[in-house]
Amino acid sequence: MSARGHVLEVLGGASTALRVERGYINDLNVYPVPDGDTGTNLFLTVQAIIDEVEGVPADDLQGLMAVVIRGSLMGARGNSGVILSQIVRGACESLAAAQSFNAAAVRDALRDASNAAYRAVRQPVEGTMLSVIRAMSEAAAGTPEAISLPALLTTVTTAGAEAVERTIDQLEALRRAGVVDAGGYGLLVLLRGGVAGFLRAETGSAAAAAVTADGSDHRRGRASRHIEGIPPDAIEDSRFRYCTSFLLLGEGLDRDDLETFVNTQGDCALVVGDEGMLKVHVHTDHPGEVLGYASAHGRIDDVEVADMREQTRARQRRLRLDRRVTVVAVAAGEGNKALFRELGCEAVIDGGQSMNPSAAELVEAVESLDAAEVVLLPNNKNVVLTAEQAAAMCDRQVVVVASTSLPAGLAAMVAFEATADAAANAVAMDEAMRRVHSAEITHAVRDSEIDGVAVRQGEVIGLVDGRLAASGDDLRLVFSDVVRRLGSEGAELITILTALNGCGVTVTDLQRAAAETCAVACPDVEFLFQEGGQPLYPILLGAE
Repeated sequence: MSARGHVLEVLGGASTALRVERGYINDLNVYPVPDGDTGTNLFLTVQAIIDEVEGVPADDLQGLMAVVIRGSLMGARGNSGVILSQIVRGACESLAAAQSFNAAAVRDALRDASNAAYRAVRQPVEGTMLSVIRAMSEAAAGTPEAISLPALLTTVTTAGAEAVERTIDQLEALRRAGVVDAGGYGLLVLLRGGVAGFLRAETGSAAAAAVTADGSDHRRGRASRHIEGIPPDAIEDSRFRYCTSFLLLGEGLDRDDLETFVNTQGDCALVVGDEGMLKVHVHTDHPGEVLGYASAHGRIDDVEVADMREQTRARQRRLRLDRRVTVVAVAAGEGNKALFRELGCEAVIDGGQSMNPSAAELVEAVESLDAAEVVLLPNNKNVVLTAEQAAAMCDRQVVVVASTSLPAGLAAMVAFEATADAAANAVAMDEAMRRVHSAEITHAVRDSEIDGVAVRQGEVIGLVDGRLAASGDDLRLVFSDVVRRLGSEGAELITILTALNGCGVTVTDLQRAAAETCAVACPDVEFLFQEGGQPLYPILLGAE
């Protein structure tokens, strides 16, 4: 794999880990001020780096590191994002100078990342992500010279996890709330995801799982009580109201002068960058004055002003929720809706093919529940993006399990465990869906060509995993062909959701056809027929 491919795998792993955990990280954030939402800020910062790398054709390590640095600076969000950008800068400058990515280079990169982060903060505070990156650096420095890169990464992640746990005792606000530092925990999540992405690119998913196994349970030990133990009034209010950040672009920019001014306007001030571009972050009651001063020295861009008091109120509302996890699903047909409810789905939204719900409807359904964590099942490929948009808009952690069919969604529900958290459920449910082949039988709405086969309007067509598997004029024969295909692919159980009104075919007819089809070729296949009631599709099938 190319250097570019490796970098994108690392970033993709970090982004995925933060996306899954960002709601949890957001709610950890009690010290020293809310500062927006830490999990979201870290996720958006990493995503900005990905966007920058994808938009530039560089494929040599030195060029890629420069692109990553620029993306982190331009995309940094919040105090945590700005500090992360300096961790990234220190590490990338070191790797670019070494022009390699081995254990020795990574050891040096962690040292330089820690130093850059501490230099960026005028008054460093221990018990934060600064402490965590330093612990990682020191752990790396203490490893044998001949250590392998996977072993080094394991050592670093273990040290990071231990450092995160220590933050509870390093700051009074964290000790009082009984939680770890949000930024430090977010950095650990980011590192684990990035390591998994790198090893996936190098040696496959098995190796990635092995190297992260020691830290794969992000919430064990005292950390397992993080969110559950936070009283809403433990979240501290900032002296200042607005978290303000922006880019200042120009020539000969005076970082020290701007930093001096910004420090007179509020707290948590950070000014990082160079003479051509500075990233500014500050908590202030007067963002207009900060922006006005900066604009006299250059061009301001990417301005973000967040009301931290409103964010605090939103977080307090989330913390008052019941700490359980539940599921919201999109489904069409009364029988199908009943099946999802029987399997433990607490809210079912009417929707599916040709009647996709809006993001607002999904948000309303999620926020009507008193669960702190929600798994969202779109159950249709046209609803997945809407579900992801809705998840980002909700006031609690929502994890989208990207089910693209009702049978896949039902398989996911069988794997749902109410005592596990949303992130763990997402992994188990996604794995269950991967074992399912989905099929659908309907009528062609127009003359067309599907997978190189001419299909007439009104003809019965059977699709397996989105590809044409059978067509004809007889619903039973097409059904038999689809069942034969699923049986030949090793299915042990085939669930059949029916909506046969007006089709001239009964469930008994289908049962007989299924039995005859599989009698010789795959006699051990079991069938489960359910009245689904879905529109447009007389038969939906799921095989596992």
